[in-house]
Amino acid sequence: MPHPLCALLLLMLTACAGAGDRRLVLAPAGSFPAALSESSGLVAQAGGFVSHNDSGKAAELFVLDRRGALVQRVPVPVPNRDWEDITRHGNTLYLADTGNNGGRRQDLRIVTLTLSGEGLAEPGLLPVSYREQRNFQPPRHQHNFDAEALAWVNGELWLLTKRWLDQHSAIYRLRPDAEPAPLAEWQRLHTHMLVTGADFDAASQTLLLVGYSRGLLDRRAFAWLYPVRNHRVVESAGQRYRLSETGQFEAIALGTDGHLYFSREGTAPQLFRSQHSLSRLLASAASKE
Repeated sequence: MPHPLCALLLLMLTACAGAGDRRLVLAPAGSFPAALSESSGLVAQAGGFVSHNDSGKAAELFVLDRRGALVQRVPVPVPNRDWEDITRHGNTLYLADTGNNGGRRQDLRIVTLTLSGEGLAEPGLLPVSYREQRNFQPPRHQHNFDAEALAWVNGELWLLTKRWLDQHSAIYRLRPDAEPAPLAEWQRLHTHMLVTGADFDAASQTLLLVGYSRGLLDRRAFAWLYPVRNHRVVESAGQRYRLSETGQFEAIALGTDGHLYFSREGTAPQLFRSQHSLSRLLASAASKE
């Protein structure tokens, strides 16, 4: 366990960090139905989004329009232990039941949900475990094996951890068609925030992350835009943005209009849209290099 003084210094430094970050201006895009009170994952689709609640809520998906209004509730026949993010590839949704605040879960999995004409086909389960994890009885939040971000990246799933001890993130790669095996850390990102959501833009090969700081003074929210080359993040070329809104932002999705969308737990509005499109953000960053 870190020394209490060291932990205190880390929290204070995090609160003061980010003075040189770019600012990402968000505008309210809408509010979610009351039943979707803790949106923890968000994925875009034609006409809007699909989202889900965090742990402790009913096992169901919420189909939403572009403003977050409810279109349909879809029951999922798999318990919601701690659903944290959602991504898609074609007609298949991947739901990360990988929340692990206490570091003690040994039933982590990714739920695969295939969309058909009649709704959801029989779900599949991809077991998740970490090769590096040895201790399954750590003090709460004193471990690095909580994962709250999932993205489909160039033919494979990337699961990104919320490393409580250093506020960085580790990437674990998983192919849905591979034999189950403990996952090994592929790459470490020095995000300086608790990563809570991810998405990937295949056209620009950009990994999108959202998260927040553990600062004592306030809870600041950030987004990272990272280029991806040869199955690795080019960390030195990443761009961090401080969101114009504060709070517990849990999900990020690239909308069909090319803008970034974010969901936030708590009071309305819970759905936000970036003022500038992803392509404009990337062009602006390139012009300043």
